[in-house]
Amino acid sequence: MSDDDALVMFRNAESTALFAWSPYMHNPKLSSRLHRIRVPTMVLWGASDRIASPAYGRAYSDKIPGARFVEIAAAGHYPHLEQPEAFAREIVEFIGSN
Repeated sequence: MSDDDALVMFRNAESTALFAWSPYMHNPKLSSRLHRIRVPTMVLWGASDRIASPAYGRAYSDKIPGARFVEIAAAGHYPHLEQPEAFAREIVEFIGSN
């Protein structure tokens, strides 16, 4: 990894800590607000996510009226990077159906 790439990686981690530290990586009010969403919604989740399990994502998805929950196989926390073709295919299909 080049010095420039390492700097970007560390600055991104620093930004995550700054914006997501308190409360740690979540908004305690989010769950009670999701019922307000009135647009077609799809929640895409990596089936092998070890940071936030698919059950966690499904629980949030269930609170959004009419939301569709999709697990991306062979993907962890970054399905858009780990399985970009499957991720894009799901988005295109969802857009086409709405």
